[in-house]
Amino acid sequence: MYEMEHTDLASRYKSGANWFYWIAGLTIVTSIISFGGGNWRFLISLGTTQVIDGLADAFSVELGAAPKVIALVLDLILTAVFVVFGVLANKKFLWAYILGMAVFVFDGVVSLLVQDWIGVIAHVVVVIFMVPGFMAGRKLVEIEQAMAQSQAAPSI
Repeated sequence: MYEMEHTDLASRYKSGANWFYWIAGLTIVTSIISFGGGNWRFLISLGTTQVIDGLADAFSVELGAAPKVIALVLDLILTAVFVVFGVLANKKFLWAYILGMAVFVFDGVVSLLVQDWIGVIAHVVVVIFMVPGFMAGRKLVEIEQAMAQSQAAPSI
C-alpha cells in the first residue's frame, strides 16, 4: 500500500539531501581555484569560504603563505561540515537537514553582506530545491513508522 509512495518520497528526499554534497564539493573546488590565483567560481559554493579566501589572499601579500594555509584548513573544515550534514540527512536525521539548511541560509546572509548578489540568488535557488526534499523526508518518516507499526501488529 505504501510502497509506491515510499519510493517516490525516498527519491525526492535523497535528491534534496544530496545538495549538501554538491555545496561541499563545489565549495572546495572554488577554494582551490582561488588559491591557484584564479577568480572563477561555482555559483553553488559557500560565501563564507570565499570571504576567508579573499582575506587570506590580502594578508598573504605581507605575511607569505601562512594565511592561505590557514584559509585552506578553515575551508576544509567548513566543507566537511556540509558533508556531515549530507551523511546525516541521508540517514534520515531530519534535524541535520534543517540545521544544514539554516547554516546555508546564514551563509547566504554572508553573501548578502558582501553584496555578492549572484551568490545570494544561488543560495535562494538551492534552498528552494532543498525544501521539497525536506518535506518529502518528513512524510517518508511518517510512512516508515506506519509501515513498521503495521508489520508489528499481530494478524488476527
